[in-house]
Amino acid sequence: MEYLQLDPNDTARWNSVWTLYEKSFPKAERRKRADHLRACTDARFFPLSAWEGRELIGLLFFWEWDSYRYLEHLAVTPSLRGHGHGSRMLRYLRDSEHTVILEVDPLVNELSVRRLQFYERAGYTLTPYRFVHLPYRVEAEAQELLILSYPNMITKEQHNDFLRFVNEEVIRYCEGCSENLP
Repeated sequence: MEYLQLDPNDTARWNSVWTLYEKSFPKAERRKRADHLRACTDARFFPLSAWEGRELIGLLFFWEWDSYRYLEHLAVTPSLRGHGHGSRMLRYLRDSEHTVILEVDPLVNELSVRRLQFYERAGYTLTPYRFVHLPYRVEAEAQELLILSYPNMITKEQHNDFLRFVNEEVIRYCEGCSENLP
């Protein structure tokens, strides 16, 4: 599997990745195209796509700062799910010295439970900390999420570092927040 930085000038690949992004996440959990393009200019943001030849396997969008990696979005092409690609992408993400942090939906249905179990099988640990993710769209509402971390459960101090970064830095690339950019 080859990981490529998302390049808006590579129209065919960009469109494939963007289509997967839009189909994989609810509207409230994804950026508008212009906001995403602004985020792509931030050196801390890594919008990667995974390929085998010309076939899109999935996308892996994460942020990296200090000693952390925050997995913002992970998706596998629907027809390729269940073949270990998502697990391989998670191994790629954690193959560093960084503490990896990600969030999942509360456990309200079978899909959310299966998603949590997927991350736990990959070595991620559910933390006891509360996290309310601010919306990416003006019309959306904040959403309470569960936090997982790798390789160990994060401390309260690490959780506070994560909250600060997401609520002060990541959110700047969401609808209605562009006026906060320097």
